[in-house]
Amino acid sequence: MKSLNVITALMNIFISPSKVFNGLKETKGWSWLAFLLMVILISACTFTYYNTVDKQFLIDEQVAIASIDATIGEQKMIRQYVEQNIDNQVWLTLISGLIAIAILNAVIALYYLFISKQDPDANYSYGAWYGFGIWCMMPVVISNIGTLALILTASSPEISQTAVFSYASINQLLLGLELGQPFYTMMENINIFTFWGIALATIGLTCWTNFSFNKALIFAALPSLVIYGIWTVVVLI
Repeated sequence: MKSLNVITALMNIFISPSKVFNGLKETKGWSWLAFLLMVILISACTFTYYNTVDKQFLIDEQVAIASIDATIGEQKMIRQYVEQNIDNQVWLTLISGLIAIAILNAVIALYYLFISKQDPDANYSYGAWYGFGIWCMMPVVISNIGTLALILTASSPEISQTAVFSYASINQLLLGLELGQPFYTMMENINIFTFWGIALATIGLTCWTNFSFNKALIFAALPSLVIYGIWTVVVLI
C-alpha cells in the first residue's frame, strides 16, 4: 500500500508511514511540500511567541540561562548583548533554526546514502535520501502545533521559552532537572519527538531497503546514539 498523493501522504506520515515511504519511491516534489509545511509552522510559532512574550521577562530568562558560570562582569556584558539584539532575535532564531534543519538533514541524507550501499537494490540518489530525511522530521509539525497551542492559551505574557519550545523534553516530562545541573541541557534536547523520528526512519528504511527491522532500527538510532553519547562523555569529564 502507498499514499496516492501528497495530501494523503501528509496525513499518513502520522498514522500509516509505510504508505508514505512506499509512495515516495515513485514520486518527486512531495518532500518540498512537507518541508514547506514545517517552515510555515516553525515560522508561525516563532513570530507568535516573540509577539506575545513580555520582552523583559524573555531577557531575564535568557540572561539567566547564558550566565550560569559567568562572573558579574560577564553577566553585565551578556545582558547588554541580549538587550541590544532582542528586537532582531525573532529573525535570528527563525533563520538559524531553518538553516540548522537544512544542514542537519543534508548530513543525515549522506549517512543514509552511505548505509544504503549495503543493499545493492537500494539505488536511490542523494536527493531522494534528502527527501526521505525530511519526512522523518515530520514530528516537528506536531511539536510546533503543541508549542503554538501553549503560547496562545498562556494566561500571562511571561511565557518561558524553554517551557513552550521544549514542553515534550525528557527533562520536563520525567526528570525535572534544574538549570545548571549536569545533563539539564541534554535532557531538554531529547524529547518524545526524537524517538518518533527514529521510529519513522526505521519504518522508512525497511520500506526502501532489504534491511530487517532490527538492522533498520540500529541504523536509524545510530546518529542520535553517537551525538548523545559524545555529549554524555563531555558532561561527565
